[in-house]
Amino acid sequence: MESKDLEKETLDLETIIIGYLHQWKYFLAAFFISLIFAVLYLNVYPRTYEVFALIQLQEDKDLSAGGIGSSEASGLMKSFVLGGANGAGLNMDDERMVLASNELFREMILDLGINISYTKPYSLYKMYHDSPLRLKADSSTLMKVSDEMNISVVRKGSGNLEVMAKTEYGNKNFQLSALPAELDLFYGTFVLDYTAFGQELNKLDIKVLPVSWVAEDLEDGFLVEPPTKSSNVLEMSCRDHVKQRGIDKLVKLVYYYNQKADFQKKEEAYKTLSFLDERITAVMKDLSDIEFTIEEYKLRNRITALETDILFVAEQMKEIQTKIIEIEAQHQIINLIDSYVKDPENKYNLVPQILTQSSGEGASPLTSYNEALLERSRILQNSKGDNPVITKINNQVDQLRENVYLSIENAKKTLDFTLSDLRSKEKMLMDKLGEVPSQERVYIDYRRQQEIFQTVYLILLQKREETALSIGVDRPKARIIDAPYVKKKSVGPRKLYAGLFMIVFTFLMPILVLFIKKNTLELISAYKNTPKC
Repeated sequence: MESKDLEKETLDLETIIIGYLHQWKYFLAAFFISLIFAVLYLNVYPRTYEVFALIQLQEDKDLSAGGIGSSEASGLMKSFVLGGANGAGLNMDDERMVLASNELFREMILDLGINISYTKPYSLYKMYHDSPLRLKADSSTLMKVSDEMNISVVRKGSGNLEVMAKTEYGNKNFQLSALPAELDLFYGTFVLDYTAFGQELNKLDIKVLPVSWVAEDLEDGFLVEPPTKSSNVLEMSCRDHVKQRGIDKLVKLVYYYNQKADFQKKEEAYKTLSFLDERITAVMKDLSDIEFTIEEYKLRNRITALETDILFVAEQMKEIQTKIIEIEAQHQIINLIDSYVKDPENKYNLVPQILTQSSGEGASPLTSYNEALLERSRILQNSKGDNPVITKINNQVDQLRENVYLSIENAKKTLDFTLSDLRSKEKMLMDKLGEVPSQERVYIDYRRQQEIFQTVYLILLQKREETALSIGVDRPKARIIDAPYVKKKSVGPRKLYAGLFMIVFTFLMPILVLFIKKNTLELISAYKNTPKC
């Protein structure tokens, strides 16, 4: 049973196929019709070209300003995240989003004017630089355009032009006798002017679209992809009917990307400079205050350089102690002379030579005293005891002895005064040395603050110099490796699409026509055979 059903279905299919083959004229007609459409598509539809470019995204690198303490300052800057903002490297996904952002496309579109298209009547080709007319407006006016605006320009006799503008707000007509001319349209003032191809003008259709619409359409046709995930290189491509327009799109897109990156970098740099200038002024004030404090502290404590001052005080102490020892030794000699001279048993004895040589200021009276004693001793040897000369010399010796007493007292007073002065200086130096630890602690604390302010000042100064240098350096973020170029083979119209259309149309259209024809005839036949009441 099943084999009979299968055989029946096979026969039905063969019958259908044979029936369609008998209608080969329909297939032949469909083939010629599809061929005509394919030829028209391949010849009338504007050729589409693919434009390709290769760019490398570069990280921002800080310029080293060098200078005093730059190595230490650089280390500290890295510690405080002041050594540059490029530590995390480039995020390629973010940069791709920026490159394909609607904002960049709008700027590129306004620059190239591709939101305004120029076409000749019954033509699919949108002119670029070869348009006979150019419609211009400032960017603010173009950004106000919110819907499609169509302008038709027709040359009349004697060089006059008729301009008809259709917008969402209504229509306007203009009669122009000369160009350039201003057109007061609903969105603002537009200027219409000839180009180098103005003599070719007979009729021209101009379409003005909102910039955001054009940007949205262009975004779909642009490709921005890295060749590998770890690469800083991006492949950019777009498609266009005009080769130069496609090249200009990529060039301008990269230009505005670099301009935006440069603007952001410089804006951040100017803010950084402003902050650094404020901080440098504050740090300079703090540094000046601490230096003034150190100067005042040194003057108050008579300090020049603490280590040098300690050595100087030690030298002074040694010198004073040596003088004290000498003065005390002289004082002992004076005391010995005083005791010897005042001893009754030594009334007419010579003062020993060792004492007279070491007696300092008392040496001159002692010398005279010893000379008088020697003269008395010589006279006593040559005279008797009742000799008046002996009495005279005794009186002279007694008088000289009194002078010796007075001289010794004066010498004692002088030595005591000198010794007291030396001991006072010694005490003062001892007190100064005793204050050194506390002075050193305070001084070190002041010096530490000074060094901190100096280091911060160097860091800020170096960072300011680097920031100022970065403003003056024009270093594009996107470096063009392969300049935009048009690939050899066009990507449209596609012969493959034309061939597929011919195949589908040649087979499906006759089948559809025959199917409709058959069912229509059956319906008509059924209608005729239906008994009428």
